[in-house]
Amino acid sequence: MELPPYTVREYEPGDEVGILETFNRVFAEIDPGFVPRSMDTWNWLYRQNPSGWRIYVAITDEGEVMSQYSGIAQRMILEGGPAYFSQALDSMTDPKYRRGLKRPGFFVLTGYPYAANYGGAPPDKDVIMWGYPVPQAWRIGKSFLKYEIVRTQNKLVSEPQKILLGAAPGTEVESVSEFPEGVDAFFDSCSKEHGAIAVRDKAQLDWRYVHNPLHEYSIGVARRAGEVVGFAVFRVGTFDGDEDGLLCDWLVKRGDRRAAEALLAWTVERAEEAQCERVTAVFPDTIDEWLFFQNAGFRVRPTRYFIIGRNYVKKYNMPWLHSNWFYTLGDSDLC
Repeated sequence: MELPPYTVREYEPGDEVGILETFNRVFAEIDPGFVPRSMDTWNWLYRQNPSGWRIYVAITDEGEVMSQYSGIAQRMILEGGPAYFSQALDSMTDPKYRRGLKRPGFFVLTGYPYAANYGGAPPDKDVIMWGYPVPQAWRIGKSFLKYEIVRTQNKLVSEPQKILLGAAPGTEVESVSEFPEGVDAFFDSCSKEHGAIAVRDKAQLDWRYVHNPLHEYSIGVARRAGEVVGFAVFRVGTFDGDEDGLLCDWLVKRGDRRAAEALLAWTVERAEEAQCERVTAVFPDTIDEWLFFQNAGFRVRPTRYFIIGRNYVKKYNMPWLHSNWFYTLGDSDLC
């Protein structure tokens, strides 16, 4: 087909109207269960994120969005210092324009300037861009955009009644409607234990779990002598095709077994209240929680997901990321 005049550029205010129109039409055609995204949800996801947004579009002179390459920014602590990662999300090309160009197509034409503009060294650029790609995006990305695999993602699963709970003397867990101010200092102390971890301060956590227009979450905060020593986030939802109680987020200091046991007991209570058949958690297999949860009765199961990444600082390659990155299900859009 003959292409209309178009420009490839960074998002500008007002583009969201065309983005949403194309997004809702494209994804409705490929997903029978697709629910159209509202403008309120789009604004929450991109413009209200305390970490920011990443968007490039191919757009006609009339404002029709032909293609988008986009991502969710994540403030990070990388070996003790500030940095950014970003999760690739919502990238798309209108099918009617996929045949209008010789290879590479619009997915790549928007991906190139996206990577050039946002990728780079800390503290202001994205050291790592990552995602859970669909097969088509993976094939294109590894050919043109330097995608590499970080790991094939497994999950930890147990029926609530089979989870083994230990003692947690002196540690209490309170269900809260928003995160307390003390979570900032707690995260700061935990961040030193990991090579790479997304910022979990009050602003980021409240945006992700309290103000999320898509899901309702239960938040548990563990305290000892009044001080925050951990937190967990739970919801009922679908992950990898199963109906689950999802452990969306989790953070305790390394070696604080009492906080971990208290939060696990709180998680089991939430799952039993919701009559969940199982509890599912996602962690890297290189952190302490991977063994802690198995010792508590969880079992490792495969998923259809794999994590890909692209690094913009030589040191932080995929083997380094595999060994040093702390993440949970809530670091992605899958929870």
